[in-house]
Amino acid sequence: MLLSPAMFSDHHCFTLTARMSDSDEAKTSEEESQLAEQETETQEGEMTKNLKKRDLDAVEDEDSNNESSRLEKLEKKIKKETARKLETDFVLTGEEDDDALPLACSICQNPFLDPVVTNCNHYFCDKCALKHHTENDTCFVCNEPTLGLFDTAVEIKERIEEEREKARAMVKEVTAMLEKASTMADDAKGVAQKVVKMVEEIETMVEKVAAMATKAGETATMAADMVKEAEETMETAKANMSKAFVRR
Repeated sequence: MLLSPAMFSDHHCFTLTARMSDSDEAKTSEEESQLAEQETETQEGEMTKNLKKRDLDAVEDEDSNNESSRLEKLEKKIKKETARKLETDFVLTGEEDDDALPLACSICQNPFLDPVVTNCNHYFCDKCALKHHTENDTCFVCNEPTLGLFDTAVEIKERIEEEREKARAMVKEVTAMLEKASTMADDAKGVAQKVVKMVEEIETMVEKVAAMATKAGETATMAADMVKEAEETMETAKANMSKAFVRR
């Protein structure tokens, strides 16, 4: 079959149109594919960023927890060492420190009674030292020979007196605080009683006012009745006067 020039032209245009359409579709499909890849990369980038941020937050939280744990352990250690030091400072022992003197006998573990000191500078009650010497002629603490020599522990007596003075001062201070607290309690009690009395007086006044209001209401009612009765009497008088004039 032979194609006419017009038919050949139409066929050629149709072919070009088809090719252009296929090209546009291919181009559109390629652009959509690129956009999809870009969106996927963007989403992956956001996910990676979020994961990194989460990991950093987790690391920071872990570091914070580790730091808190370390500080807690350090605080506990300091408290423990402080408590141990205080216990060491205040436990009553028979050995003499450089800066402090004992307050209790190493033998009986009780506060000194008539304290004495040995040549090796250890302190005991007089009776405890003599009793121990009858059984052993060495020091109870260091086993050095005492030779039966026990001097009066003047420094211990002075320290005991100082501690007693401190205790008396503390007792005096506490007594003053208790007296002040008692005075404040009495004042508060007096104020409370005054308040109770004022409340009772106010309640009495309220009752009186209520009674007066009731009485005033009753008086007002009586006055209204009297006014009504007077009006009725006046009307009756007027009527009688009118009748009298009519008769004349």
